[in-house]
Amino acid sequence: MELSVGALAERDWDAARSLLHRAFANEPFTVEMYGEPLLERWGGSWDLYSSVRTEEEYVALGARAGQVLVGVVLASRAGHCRLCRTLALEPRPDDHRLALDWQFHQNVAAAHASLGSHAWIEKVAAEPALHGCGIGRRLVESAALAVVAGQPVQVLLECAPDRVSFYTGRGYEAVRSIADPVGPDCSLMRRWMH
Repeated sequence: MELSVGALAERDWDAARSLLHRAFANEPFTVEMYGEPLLERWGGSWDLYSSVRTEEEYVALGARAGQVLVGVVLASRAGHCRLCRTLALEPRPDDHRLALDWQFHQNVAAAHASLGSHAWIEKVAAEPALHGCGIGRRLVESAALAVVAGQPVQVLLECAPDRVSFYTGRGYEAVRSIADPVGPDCSLMRRWMH
């Protein structure tokens, strides 16, 4: 079956939120935020990802195998980084778990600020059972092309240490390390697009 990538329609968002939840529920940062017990972690991850909202400034793409959504990427166009314009400006949440995510956003925003105008790839998620099928590669490339709007621009993203080689293989370079309060420090990755 052929993989296709295209814009997420409004009707796709419930499936996209569910896929984000499945993709990140067992990640080290999720375990650190919500704990080892599977039910607690699963519930916390669902609460976090089911609240992802559609936003006008999102570049939201889905990868499909036939009619089934198997991957999602969320990104912001150059000069409209959702992290810098929205997430970094939110007040610190009272919930200590959400405050950890908020602190991470603050750390990333400080790194972004030192780099000037940029586009941002926020989330890349593939159906966990389909890792290694090329879904992530297609999503990352499609998002990078979508966010540049025909101008030279740096595309930024953050990733866990175990994913650095995946992104360097896509033309990204590690720029610096960013402290993550719920896991190993992540890498700020950059790719210049023309």
